[in-house]
Amino acid sequence: MNQACRLLGISKKTYYCGRNPDETIERRYGWLKTKIERIIKENPAYGYRRIKKALFDDYGEVINHKVLLKVLRAWGLQLKRRIRPPRKSWMARILDFLELRANLLWQMDKRGMLTRPFQLVVSDITEVRYQGMKAYLCVHLDIFGKMVYGWQLSKSPDSAIVVASFMKAVQTINRMLGASMPGIIFHQDRGSVYTGSEYISAVLKAQGILSYSRSGEPGDNAVNEAFFSRVKEEWRDVFNEARDFKELESMIRKAIDYYNERRYHSSIGMVQPLKFTKEQVRHLTINRLQVVS
Repeated sequence: MNQACRLLGISKKTYYCGRNPDETIERRYGWLKTKIERIIKENPAYGYRRIKKALFDDYGEVINHKVLLKVLRAWGLQLKRRIRPPRKSWMARILDFLELRANLLWQMDKRGMLTRPFQLVVSDITEVRYQGMKAYLCVHLDIFGKMVYGWQLSKSPDSAIVVASFMKAVQTINRMLGASMPGIIFHQDRGSVYTGSEYISAVLKAQGILSYSRSGEPGDNAVNEAFFSRVKEEWRDVFNEARDFKELESMIRKAIDYYNERRYHSSIGMVQPLKFTKEQVRHLTINRLQVVS
């Protein structure tokens, strides 16, 4: 044993402590156990910081907080602190009340009301991995024409990424139509970035209408899920070659441009989303002129 310890560069005491850590804790701190149990019994809501303070105030005992956590685990002295659930935002409470009525996508699809682009735009966020790192991609995609109107890549999935993607989508829609088009429905899940005041204010300021998926139902936004799955599958190897965030952003731009401008989409008659959407804009313009005349 002495030779083995010398080869490993450790003392015999360290070796035996490593073999029986619980026994070591009992031997070194066992005399504190009764005192700690009494504090927890009298104060079940105490965390380790308050237990440490009570040990000093009531018994004059000083113990390192890391050691205290270790002995609490070793002795199975689970703290009975009540963890309060996070308070829901006002928007989340409204959506809970509205339930399925907040899902305009489901209502329009059920009634066969989705007949052209610029009616309903869906949005979501996904994680993109590259070089052992990760970034987050948000898109705003037309559910009928399948065109990505806006997107944003970020290092964090916060409210800024969804607002930036939304603003790009609005700019694209206005540019394609030659004017703003109020009344477009923007559908997304109930994540905090979409129910927060920043995103809600941006949509309402653009005269858009908000729609939300049912809680815990990712299938309500299947169009986004399909888009993310397709892009990741076809571009995974390309994304993995990105050396930094800026290069990944350039690759994402190429992937979305390819999807919009060159990739045929079966659900719109094997036409590229950009070409299909431009044709729809032309029909909308002709119909508008006929109504005016």
